[in-house]
Amino acid sequence: MAEGGAADLDTQRSDIATLLKTSLRKGDTWYLVDSRWFKQWKKYVGFDSWDKYQMGDQNVYPGPIDNSGLLKDGDAQSLKEHLIDELDYILLPTEGWNKLVSWYTLMEGQEPIARKGGSILGMKVVEQGMFVKHCKVEVYLTELKLCENGNMNNVVTRRFSKADTIDTIEKEIRK
Repeated sequence: MAEGGAADLDTQRSDIATLLKTSLRKGDTWYLVDSRWFKQWKKYVGFDSWDKYQMGDQNVYPGPIDNSGLLKDGDAQSLKEHLIDELDYILLPTEGWNKLVSWYTLMEGQEPIARKGGSILGMKVVEQGMFVKHCKVEVYLTELKLCENGNMNNVVTRRFSKADTIDTIEKEIRK
């Protein structure tokens, strides 16, 4: 283990490299990590061969995971529109996310970006396709504004997966 309880850089690199190859499975939860932070982490651990010379250099230490570049200003729950996979963010399975957070922590005031119900933002793997099914990480949820019997003075916003059932939506409405 390296300073602060983090695994040594070789272990970090190999663990995350393996987890990035994980196949999508329906129902799994994946987490978004801002590409800027992840690129800095890759330099620090010498992830790519051209970054080996900077490996362990404190000048490239990434610090706590910072996903603020993915979020709308002033809203810790809403993703910016039109984010692009691998350009703006990378996707990590739960195990990879948990490892990075245990090694680097999460920027104060931020929540994980992972859709698994509740108030946390994030991603769930859903099946898509009418005839040929394939798995895809659902990055943007459908946002519904809910009110009781047209009482527009008390409107609440909730986000739902395309895979959510009417029953799931009804239960959320009744809360």
